[in-house]
Amino acid sequence: MAGRHKEFDEETALNAATEVFWSQGYESASMEDLLTAMDINKGSMYNTFGNKRELFVRVLDRFFKYAVNDMTQKFEAHDNPIEGIRDIFRMVTRPVDLKDHAKGCFLVNTLGEMCGMDEELATMARNKLFELEAIYLKYLRKGVKNGQVRKEVSPELMARFLTNMWNGMSISRRMYNRKALEDLVDMQLSLIAP
Repeated sequence: MAGRHKEFDEETALNAATEVFWSQGYESASMEDLLTAMDINKGSMYNTFGNKRELFVRVLDRFFKYAVNDMTQKFEAHDNPIEGIRDIFRMVTRPVDLKDHAKGCFLVNTLGEMCGMDEELATMARNKLFELEAIYLKYLRKGVKNGQVRKEVSPELMARFLTNMWNGMSISRRMYNRKALEDLVDMQLSLIAP
């Protein structure tokens, strides 16, 4: 006997689950909220995604994959890594969807929520942020070599600085308007540009 045909699109369901987790956080997102948003029943949920925690891990991994791809594209679109960094931070200062402005960064939110509550999930979020830091480092090293990034500070410290800046902007975008955020980005980038 053949298995039942899936009557929903996984990508659409995962997009909906991402929105619920991103807006509400892991703990506050109920199974009912997730099932309603994903427009699936419990059986489909458990058969396709597993339990709430397994779904969250899948959402987090998928979100990270898109973040890495987007970040790399922004760097590759410019000869100067400073312009790539500026484009990355424009995602904060010029969100496509204004609701995203108030939600903060999904990875940063996850790390903040999970620290002290679920160290395995906190470690996952932390490691993903370290991987993003490694992407900064790759392009900063290239910029130092090409004279586009200051040599006085190690690229490793600059990559950590940018990660810290991103984490801070995740909160600051809930406080300041676009102009204030862009001024902050310009000031901070002036610290690493020659």
